[in-house]
Amino acid sequence: MRGDQLPSVDALILDMTDSLQSDDLPLWEFVWRLNAMCPDAPTSDKVRLSRQAVTQLLGQEYELWRGEWPTGPVAPLTERETRDLADNEAAWSDPLSASVLVWLRATG
Repeated sequence: MRGDQLPSVDALILDMTDSLQSDDLPLWEFVWRLNAMCPDAPTSDKVRLSRQAVTQLLGQEYELWRGEWPTGPVAPLTERETRDLADNEAAWSDPLSASVLVWLRATG
């Protein structure tokens, strides 16, 4: 794969699902994984692909939680916080600038 070529959403989901089997993942881990896989791709494209992957995973036994670093998820995301993710790129790529840290975790 070239440094600017993003994987398919299915390939990203498969890669991240392996990590989700053993731990909860902060949203920025999706973009950071893409940074390693395709470092020359624009960050906005990595965020877009990450959003697509998380949206699909949310329908498959995963949910969004607010969290703290390094302890992880502490409470389910509110509806408002979930809506705000659509406009908040920092939660996906820059946790130091994010207004809320968001984690993906298995339901149940």
